[in-house]
Amino acid sequence: MEDVSKNIENASLWHAKILLFGEYSVILGSMALTVPFGHFTAGFGFLNMTRYTDHNKAVRSNGLLREYLDWLSDSGGGFSGVIDTGAFSRDLERGLFLESNIPQGYGIGSSGAVVAAVYDRYATNRIDNAPDASADSLRELKSIFGAMESFFHGTSSGLDPLNCYIGRPVLVGPGDKLEITGIPGTESGEGASVFLVDTATTGMTGPLVRQFMERYKEGAFRDSVDGVMIPAVNESISSLLEPDMERFWQSLRNLSGFQLKNMKEMIPSGFELVWERGLVTGDYFMKLCGSGGGGYLLGFTANLRETAAILRRLNLRVIPVYMNPERYG
Repeated sequence: MEDVSKNIENASLWHAKILLFGEYSVILGSMALTVPFGHFTAGFGFLNMTRYTDHNKAVRSNGLLREYLDWLSDSGGGFSGVIDTGAFSRDLERGLFLESNIPQGYGIGSSGAVVAAVYDRYATNRIDNAPDASADSLRELKSIFGAMESFFHGTSSGLDPLNCYIGRPVLVGPGDKLEITGIPGTESGEGASVFLVDTATTGMTGPLVRQFMERYKEGAFRDSVDGVMIPAVNESISSLLEPDMERFWQSLRNLSGFQLKNMKEMIPSGFELVWERGLVTGDYFMKLCGSGGGGYLLGFTANLRETAAILRRLNLRVIPVYMNPERYG
């Protein structure tokens, strides 16, 4: 019999992700930029065979993975040629679980890591997550992952699990463009520093996305999204990648201001003043991290140390965002 405990010890770790730009707007055709976040990880283990931090948590994970397997097996045969559900089932009987410290409902890819881990281990014709993966491979993976992640959110673009799986920054758009990229400012330590602020609440992606799309049917809101939000997203991404930092900070200010004015229901209560302070002073700029409604807020600053001190005085802790050094570079 295969030594499953030895096999799993060599399994990959899957990192969280951060959608730097494109939340909500990517649904409407904007560009998007997502990056790995090595602060949190997830990886498979076996009960009583490998280490885990909490036995009850591992048992719950095994149960949730069984529910996921049932869904994969019963979804009209859509995954019969994609995932080896038989091997998945056998491993679950042996005590397979996913040990993850990626917080759920925080907008950083907890479900994306599950999808990436399952695909990597059980894909029947696995597409490799190589740093030179072609656009066609990325599109195929994104399509597969979107279908697989719909178990968790109802609908999914597939972008979160794609970034978790690739482990490098991924650029979407314009058009159907999809490619692995690099971010010059963060690589060199110059330009924009990225950070997270914990709101100490959780959010639910599905209801917020449905709410946004309902509002988009209204003429005034639609015009504002099309005329202000989407151009600000696209400008923020293109200027960051060039890099053109003067243009980046201006477009980011526009995006942050738009979200504060037009998407307050996605900003957890009590954080509007912190958000507005950044806009007024220019010390930092806040934006949604994922769908918002809770979890983390995403921040950008030209001086991380100074910004951390400012927010510390407001009883907020800054979590710096660094690229994963093992898989990105």
